[in-house]
Amino acid sequence: MMLKMSPQGCSVILVLLLTKSASVEATIKWMISDDEEIEDEEGRYKQKDIDESVKSLYVTASRFEPDRVIQCHAESESGETSTAQIKLRIIQKPTFVKDVATRKEFTADSMVKLPCDVVGIPHPQVTWYRYGMAITPLPGHLSASADGTLTIEKIQLSDAGMYYCMAYIRERNEMAYKNVSVIVNAAPIVRFNYTNPNITSKSNTSFTCFVTGHPEPQITWKKGDEKVPLDGQKYVLSANGLELSITELDKSDAGEYTCHAVNSYGEHNTTLFLQVIDVPQGVGAGVVTGIILLVLLVTLLAVDLTCYRTRRRGFLMYLATHVLGQSAPRVKLEDTDLKKETMAKSHVVNISGIDA
Repeated sequence: MMLKMSPQGCSVILVLLLTKSASVEATIKWMISDDEEIEDEEGRYKQKDIDESVKSLYVTASRFEPDRVIQCHAESESGETSTAQIKLRIIQKPTFVKDVATRKEFTADSMVKLPCDVVGIPHPQVTWYRYGMAITPLPGHLSASADGTLTIEKIQLSDAGMYYCMAYIRERNEMAYKNVSVIVNAAPIVRFNYTNPNITSKSNTSFTCFVTGHPEPQITWKKGDEKVPLDGQKYVLSANGLELSITELDKSDAGEYTCHAVNSYGEHNTTLFLQVIDVPQGVGAGVVTGIILLVLLVTLLAVDLTCYRTRRRGFLMYLATHVLGQSAPRVKLEDTDLKKETMAKSHVVNISGIDA
């Protein structure tokens, strides 16, 4: 028979009964072993005669005890004996006994111990979890001791989060959990992705300040030694204060910009230097169009001039004859042209032998 302890550790009472034979008178004794008779003991054992044939034994279990056999020994007046026995086993579910705080705060770089004090019969196996995964020991940073205590050396902001301890009794598949929210307090650390941006004038730009720290730091922006005039138009700050935007940059916007963060654990700042570069004066669209038209016109005139000199044709020839009133000069055929013209004529063959 199993005697189960309550989760609160209160005593649980087991009643064992043995009935005497109605025809034979006998003396009944409760025995822990063959030679140790159970006596009444406050908070431990109590015997009671229910009636002439029934005697009970109350056993109170408030602590772990090894399995044991309890015997009921009956002896008649004639000396005959009879024995019955029952095996008593005490079990207990995994139960957390102390330090059950669900929220713990620590300062960065300190050594942290998260206890997992648990009792159970048999003693439970303890495992720590984070983000749903069992924590793997990391030499010099994370370790778990035999009593279930998780140790974090030089705790950092990255170690903050929800942890939970699981106590498990494998043979009965019983388990219990304890959640612990770990909060790490640290002074701010501030950084920019780049520190010397070069931005052209007339454009818009923005700078993001990356800040870590807990409690949440307060952010202040400065240009030189003065706070940035956040007017909502020229200078605009994001809702979380981490991004500064500047519109329509000009030379007066150049200079040092500082992001300063402060909380109850310290302060930190970092600075960038903004350079505003003049926009190079490019060639306008009208100038480009004019150049293209000029090139096209020069090309056409060169072609027309070539035609005028060789073939007496083209726009220049038209101007000379129709506008200036000059007569069109005769075109002198080259020798090659004459030869082509002669060869193109038909030849007559006189078959009579008389020249035509």
